[in-house]
Amino acid sequence: MKVSLVCPFFNEAAILDNTIRHLLLQLESLDADWELIVVNDGSTDDSERIARSISSPRLRVLGYPHNRGRGHALRTGIAAASGDIVVTTEIDLSWGDRIVHDLVDAFRRDPTLDIVVASPHLAPGGYKNVPARRVWISKIGNLIIRTLMTNAVTMNTGMTRAYRRSLIQSLPLSEDGKEFHLEVILKATAFGVRIGEVPATLEWKEHRRDGQVVQRKSSSRMRRLIVSHSLFSLFAHPVRYVMGAAVITLAMGLFFLGWAIVAMIVGQVAAYMGLLGTSLVILSLGFFLTAIIMQQGWLIQKELWMVQRMLGGDGALRRSLELQPRGDTANTHPEN
Repeated sequence: MKVSLVCPFFNEAAILDNTIRHLLLQLESLDADWELIVVNDGSTDDSERIARSISSPRLRVLGYPHNRGRGHALRTGIAAASGDIVVTTEIDLSWGDRIVHDLVDAFRRDPTLDIVVASPHLAPGGYKNVPARRVWISKIGNLIIRTLMTNAVTMNTGMTRAYRRSLIQSLPLSEDGKEFHLEVILKATAFGVRIGEVPATLEWKEHRRDGQVVQRKSSSRMRRLIVSHSLFSLFAHPVRYVMGAAVITLAMGLFFLGWAIVAMIVGQVAAYMGLLGTSLVILSLGFFLTAIIMQQGWLIQKELWMVQRMLGGDGALRRSLELQPRGDTANTHPEN
């Protein structure tokens, strides 16, 4: 087994040298062949020069001149990966020193898995030194996403995961932002992929440089992130909640119609309850018809994804990397 670890970064010059060296050291204890791929997502500071100054035959530095988003950086790294298992995680070591080992071990325990997700929402995992507000946003947000989209995992928004390369490189992925994480889960479940989870602890660590504490840089703009994730979840698989609305309105309509019938029997005014009940039943039929149309659209969408997968998934990105000179993708020319 060979493992490819993919870590994107953007303007992380303050911590990059230390974290890359630490990752290389931790990967030495991995019971498998491995490579570390770091992807410069258009940093405007000294990050890429720092990454390329680290000499290691197992380190590859990829990048491009303009910021494209986490999803694009991950797709770039995944497309270039050569390992049987591709692990993605944050460059700031926030998921602990053993997270790659834990994810790889999950595949060894259950060879039928195709994706393994690190989740702080499974015991004994959790959060450490993370502000309570961020913890609750994550917990509530993931609960809402599961309700709207899929119940496959408890952590839909996290980057720290492991994939079988044959699967992840064949999925037709297009999201450039952090919605990439939702897109992978949505399309993987549409293809019937087996997904597992391992408990993990997300810790906001204190990094130091020249004896000074480096303030943690969070690239998440929470309001925009909440809106974008909510919209993605709403439109990803709307038949789930439209059908739910149909069932609820039908139940309410039948309740009011029953109330109207009882009112008629006892000689009370029943017209208003009867009109309300009839309106709700008609509305529920509208929801049912909408859900049927949406389900047909969902099936067509799955067929299109299947065709894209047969044609090579994210092949265009891989082909563009293959056309690049080796010095642009591997850390063999630090001065480039």
